[in-house]
Amino acid sequence: MKHTIMAVDDVLINLMVLESILEEDYNFISITSAEEALEQMKEDKPDLILLDLYMPGMDGFELIENMNKDEGLRSIPVIFVTGERDAYSEEKGLALGAVDYIKKPYVPGVIRIKIKNHIELKTYRDSLSDAVKERTRLLEEKTNELSATHDAIIMGMSLLSESRDEVTGSHLARIKVLTQLLANKVAKDNPDMLNEEMIEIISTYSPLHDVGKVSVTDAILRKTGSLTAEEFQKMKAHTSGGGDLLRQVESFLPSGSSHLDIAIDIAENHHERFDGSGYPHGKKGDNIPLAARIVSVVDVYDALRSPRPYKPSFSHDEAVDIMLKGDGRTMPEHFDPVVLEAFRKIHPMLNEAYNRAADSEE
Repeated sequence: MKHTIMAVDDVLINLMVLESILEEDYNFISITSAEEALEQMKEDKPDLILLDLYMPGMDGFELIENMNKDEGLRSIPVIFVTGERDAYSEEKGLALGAVDYIKKPYVPGVIRIKIKNHIELKTYRDSLSDAVKERTRLLEEKTNELSATHDAIIMGMSLLSESRDEVTGSHLARIKVLTQLLANKVAKDNPDMLNEEMIEIISTYSPLHDVGKVSVTDAILRKTGSLTAEEFQKMKAHTSGGGDLLRQVESFLPSGSSHLDIAIDIAENHHERFDGSGYPHGKKGDNIPLAARIVSVVDVYDALRSPRPYKPSFSHDEAVDIMLKGDGRTMPEHFDPVVLEAFRKIHPMLNEAYNRAADSEE
């Protein structure tokens, strides 16, 4: 297949001479003005341009400048035509990005060699660029595949650990969506606290908050009545147990290659309370990791809305009222006031998200 050469010159005899030299080996397009050339090259996309620098109206220098502003045109190699002793034009044309120049009067052999060399170079660059694009596409495809696998493993681990507690995949999906919504609001109102990357990390790992329940017995998880003090201590241990389990997982990974430290923060601390009355360590205020403070609000809201063997479900309005005003068991001082304020502002949105992913049996 022949390559296309576009020659731009306001002197017709110059175009005719160039055509006689090149027409046998190339598709040749003659243009008599830079303005027309700029429009036509967008349609024909020549492989190389031979450009006279001095023309009425837009000159060759301006044409190169305009090509440089267009992503689709700047990669077209330009060889400009200059006079025998025109050092100024040579320097300026090359400085603007032209790849080479030819001098008048034309020497056919020189023109053919220079064009051949630059066409070959462009062909190589284009093939290299295509190879890079394809490699990038494959890499992105693989990265997306690994990311999907990563998310699926997280959901699988979460579901495995909570399945005996009659927790469903819908619950875990809700936790993730509700966490993302709440974290987004916290970040919007307090941009110094949270960035987009952390929002994604926190929401991704939020389903692992109760992963430590894998070590809690069915007798405790499925008990319909109140837990004894001893049983409650064993239940509370799922927080530390979850953190320990995730540390073991982290130990199999290269140092610094994951964000499992955030998952560990969530698993260990999502039952800590802002006033220090939570467990397992009685942490207070900002000593509780932010990720856990966000998931804590979401977890309590979802737990209030969801039926469990030991309790019925509450409506959205009832759950919000309990969280914002307290009912003796759940109190507003249990939560980070910044996160709770974000919850107050977007709770209708959380209700919509909850209803979209409600368990079928609820």
